[in-house]
Amino acid sequence: MLLAVVLGAVPAAPPAVAGPTVARPAELAGPPPGPVAMPAVRARSFLLADAATGQVLLARDAARARPMASTTKVMTALLVLERLRQQRVVTIGTAPGRLGVNASLQLRAGEHLTVRQLLLGLMLESSNDAAVALAEAVDGSEAAFVRRMNGRAAALGLAATHYASAHGLDRPGHRTSARDLARLWTVAMRRADFRALVATKRATIPGPRPLRRFNNRNELLFGYRWTEGGKTGFTNLARRCLVASASRGGRRLVAVALGSPNAFTDLRALFEYGFTALVRARLARAGQVVSAPAGGWQVTADVDALVRRDLLGRVALRVAAGAPGQGGAPAAWVVAGTSVIAPVALRPADGAANPETLRPGPVPPGARSPEIDPFLAPRAA
Repeated sequence: MLLAVVLGAVPAAPPAVAGPTVARPAELAGPPPGPVAMPAVRARSFLLADAATGQVLLARDAARARPMASTTKVMTALLVLERLRQQRVVTIGTAPGRLGVNASLQLRAGEHLTVRQLLLGLMLESSNDAAVALAEAVDGSEAAFVRRMNGRAAALGLAATHYASAHGLDRPGHRTSARDLARLWTVAMRRADFRALVATKRATIPGPRPLRRFNNRNELLFGYRWTEGGKTGFTNLARRCLVASASRGGRRLVAVALGSPNAFTDLRALFEYGFTALVRARLARAGQVVSAPAGGWQVTADVDALVRRDLLGRVALRVAAGAPGQGGAPAAWVVAGTSVIAPVALRPADGAANPETLRPGPVPPGARSPEIDPFLAPRAA
């Protein structure tokens, strides 16, 4: 099942009063208004979100905990960047070499590399031995570093996430959800040094002979030109995993696929849907009077969101029946067809203004769209 938005406060089938729908506004007509083809995504769990507001645009089983493979290294890299200077020289210990065939850089005890060089190995080559070496450089042991990882996950509210290693090889209890991983990625991408790292296509670092040369394993960097960066992962249990972001025409999207036969194909399809099938519109205006049970109510703040272009003429207000929400106002949402788009905060209407139907219009230039999902919105991270 594909969900247009994930908002925990919205019941699956609430008794509600839906406002009338209106004709599709001409100023938002854009592409032809025929049916929008939904992306063919084969991942067991996935999520597509608007980076500006946190709005979840499409998702499947996004809150379920699943193995995450080397997408683990997003947290590893974030904590390393927060704790160590990239110019610092690390002396490799014996623990990285104990990974055997799972050590792609084949780091040798006593070797000297900078944090920057190890981070390149970690995020481009997806080196497990680099993960262990960096963990030891931060906390003295991988076990202590994993405790730091779990502490940070708890602080970020990643309730479905638990780490058992710094690298992501299959371990009991090592898991995350697509929703948690999208939030973690959003937090990490606020750092310029992390953004530069995941956007790097290829690197060369010292080796015992010859030099170690490798390309970024994120194929989207080479084949999808709007990609900002990403992190891949694969184990037999986790299957193909990928978290990435892309920017096009002023719109930034974040996507996650877990448990996929081809995560690159899945994310490309999700990004194309997000860039071509959706229109950003002002769905409700601050001060607008709307009709709801027990009288007239005013919208307290502008509601700007992305809406599927073939649903713009089906935008309406849905008001939940039953107990009132904050301040005695009813809980309300903007919907488009059967899709919940965004919550609407209401207050008692001033005076005797006539209620209006919701009429989607253009977002004024320079307007900052308010957050829709605080968990995924960058300023809430």
